[in-house]
Amino acid sequence: MENEIKLTFPSDEALFSVMEEEWLKSCVTVLEKKTETYENRYLDTPSRYLSGTRSTMRIRHVVGSNYIQTVKTRGGLDMRTGLSSHYEWNRRTDERDFDIDAFLSSVKDQEDPVEYAASVLIPLKDKEIVEICRTEFTRTTYLVRFNSSEMEICLDSGKCLGGGKHLPICEMEIELTSGKVEDIKKLGELVRMHTSVEYSKLSKLARCLSLLPEVRS
Repeated sequence: MENEIKLTFPSDEALFSVMEEEWLKSCVTVLEKKTETYENRYLDTPSRYLSGTRSTMRIRHVVGSNYIQTVKTRGGLDMRTGLSSHYEWNRRTDERDFDIDAFLSSVKDQEDPVEYAASVLIPLKDKEIVEICRTEFTRTTYLVRFNSSEMEICLDSGKCLGGGKHLPICEMEIELTSGKVEDIKKLGELVRMHTSVEYSKLSKLARCLSLLPEVRS
């Protein structure tokens, strides 16, 4: 189960200055830092079957490297703390296209139960799968220690694209990698208190979908 918090910032300047603030530097220890550029394609049927099951199929191209195929499902959002939880499976590959059988074989030993991924993907095997929207953004990731936990603080800057329109991406994602869920909640609240930003109510995919015309039955 993946646990993360997203916070939306008003500008890139506000977003990228956070890691230099003394109030944050005094309570987190930076273990690693890296910057990557992502091009993400979100896939679904033309009738948006996956959206109806609250599931996501994504192919991420790490620019200059390979592809990461991802399926997410059964997510929940705590509106009070901003904590989002969901099952997630990832397959790193050189293949640009999504192969359902290869994906399920690759992720069968990952932490989250593969049966949930199969319940989403197997019904798609006889359906047309198309790209419905995409995102393009640069991510600067800090692996940090906070209290007794380790987590990634990701600073994302770019855009959501769909239906010939776009929306900006300017947000912080905090994802727990090991330790206590309570610690990620505490760090999220600390950032919110010092910056006056708010928890993101919509995922990047949801924002992309908001740009698309309604599907006609």
